[in-house]
Amino acid sequence: MNGSTLAELQSNILFWIIIALFAWQGYQRGLIAELVKMGFVVVGFLAGQPDILGKTLIRAINGFWFAFQFLIHGGLEAIATGNFTPDTLNQIFEEINKLPRLIPKERAEIAMFLAMIFLIILGWGVSKLFKPKWPGLGLVAGAANGFLLSYIFLPLLPDELPFKFEDLSPAGLIKQILAFIGYLIELIIKIIGQIFQFMVDIFGEWTIPILLLAVVIIVLISLSPAKKKSGSGGNGGGS
Repeated sequence: MNGSTLAELQSNILFWIIIALFAWQGYQRGLIAELVKMGFVVVGFLAGQPDILGKTLIRAINGFWFAFQFLIHGGLEAIATGNFTPDTLNQIFEEINKLPRLIPKERAEIAMFLAMIFLIILGWGVSKLFKPKWPGLGLVAGAANGFLLSYIFLPLLPDELPFKFEDLSPAGLIKQILAFIGYLIELIIKIIGQIFQFMVDIFGEWTIPILLLAVVIIVLISLSPAKKKSGSGGNGGGS
């Protein structure tokens, strides 16, 4: 079996695994939560497409960035004092026109990808706020979400595997599994490196404090006490 055939087989197996996992999650969370998640997935996908919402999103972000720069370079003071003279406005615009865009053209593609990932993760978090209802329909909606995510991410897999299943002995399988794990680690490090470089280009020396703050927030959220479930087991000796 050649590499391309194996890659296709791998893609098909992952496709059905993803659908099964999301169908099971949909059964647990219910229809409403899965529909909310589906909305975020669809919007995220559109935001990641340059010809649909991607370019508009980048222009909007850069527009808000220049509006913010306008305020901190004298625009806020001009608004507060009413000093909207042509000389004042020209001076402000001359200063902010010298500033680079928050997201330059060469970083637009990864910015759109990160926006898509952010919206998908946000949808997953928001969907957890809804109480489970209609699990049967949730299973169907969850499978649909799995299909959408497979459609988005499976094409990103390489056309050919970085290794070939030639030795099917236990030692050979272990060696190939380790090669696959090494490939995944290398891919993850490469993606993280690109994301980190993107953040450095935007936030500069504030990148590390922002990342540390994000880690602290995630840890605090994960450590928040779970809600107590009302059960009848502890009230068995009721009057």
